[in-house]
Amino acid sequence: MEPCLHPTLVDETSLVPYLDLARETGYRYVDVPFHWLEAEAERRGDAAVEAMFQKRGLVLANLGLPLNLYDAEPAFLRDLSLLPDRARLCLRLGARSVTAFLWPSMDEEPVRYISQLARRIRQVAVELLPLGMRVGLEYVGPHHLRHRRYPFVQSLADLKTFWEAIGAPNVGALVDSYHWYTAGEHEDDLAQLPPEKVVYVHINDTQDAPEDAHDGRRLLPGDGRIPLVPFLRGLYRAGYRGPVAAEVLHEAPLDGTGESRVRLVRERLEQFIALAKGEN
Repeated sequence: MEPCLHPTLVDETSLVPYLDLARETGYRYVDVPFHWLEAEAERRGDAAVEAMFQKRGLVLANLGLPLNLYDAEPAFLRDLSLLPDRARLCLRLGARSVTAFLWPSMDEEPVRYISQLARRIRQVAVELLPLGMRVGLEYVGPHHLRHRRYPFVQSLADLKTFWEAIGAPNVGALVDSYHWYTAGEHEDDLAQLPPEKVVYVHINDTQDAPEDAHDGRRLLPGDGRIPLVPFLRGLYRAGYRGPVAAEVLHEAPLDGTGESRVRLVRERLEQFIALAKGEN
């Protein structure tokens, strides 16, 4: 496992300054919004974007799914047709996964909602399978997002059940410490996952109890009460060896400069990962 720079930590809003910051602060993996990549590729070409990563020694950790799973069918199919080319660009930059989150509750009639969502995720997975890419689905734990009429995927156990409905071999989990904590889960829940099912990892923190933690008010890893070493140890026991991105969603500005934050987070993640692996 290795720290990954995430754009929620920084003030940059374009690709080149972000990549420069990653290089200067000791990161190898970077998580990048797709529209940054697409803008540079349209302006300079795919090969130039690939060169930007290579000359800085950087690897794209993951592709956030560049389509709306909940859109009208014509719009979904249009964006689905663009997915292979978009994924190939990210594959050239090092990404081997595509991820999307699932709402934990719904107002729509459950049968239609779940059937359509499972079918669309299966279509995404089928497009990516020939490229050797996996789809990571993120279950969402915070209780304040469970307010809609019907419950949906709110835990890792729920996600495992939904995998069966999707029926695609390259679908797994994006595991986020915030959702793991607010879902009331434990180290062993993660350790029991097959290694191929752990697609990508987010890490962050909160001072609040699980039932009170707000999804958009996260803290830097190590600033709260989430047991992050057991979280990472569970993933390591499951066989995960990939990037760990500090996704810190926030409403108020974060303290310090972007550079100071990303350096601090990298140092902390290196410590937590070493402890999880039993190296300290």
